[in-house]
Amino acid sequence: MKLPSHYFRFSAQTTLRLSRIAIVALWGGYFGKFFLQTDQPGLLVLLRVCLVVGTILSILLFVSAHSFVGSAFDHHIYERELTLRNRAYFKTIQCVMIGLIAHFFGIEIAEHQGISLMPNVYQNFGLCLFFTTLIVPAWYLARWHAANSDA
Repeated sequence: MKLPSHYFRFSAQTTLRLSRIAIVALWGGYFGKFFLQTDQPGLLVLLRVCLVVGTILSILLFVSAHSFVGSAFDHHIYERELTLRNRAYFKTIQCVMIGLIAHFFGIEIAEHQGISLMPNVYQNFGLCLFFTTLIVPAWYLARWHAANSDA
């Protein structure tokens, strides 16, 4: 595999750490704003910082070596990498579907509890799901790479 020069060459462990931080920051910020019922400016700023950190890390991970394998053309990667990439895509689809199902259940539960959801809740969910979809293939590829390196 020939990696273009503009991609970050993070190790598998670094990719795993950054992706964990990004996912926790994105979804922590989302769920924090989802359940925030009172007007607390300090907490709101913290949640926005979480979303920004998660977004920046997601972008950095999207231009990493593991993400390149996840988005490269078939003729740019080896057959083994192609198989791993397809497995990572399948796992990503599973994660997205679980996220969508959980979101729709959350909406139903919130409506039954009398909580009205603002449009920014849906926008934040879309943002989190979009960036998670960018991160998860690289996370799975890095995880498999780290597991094979240790063995």
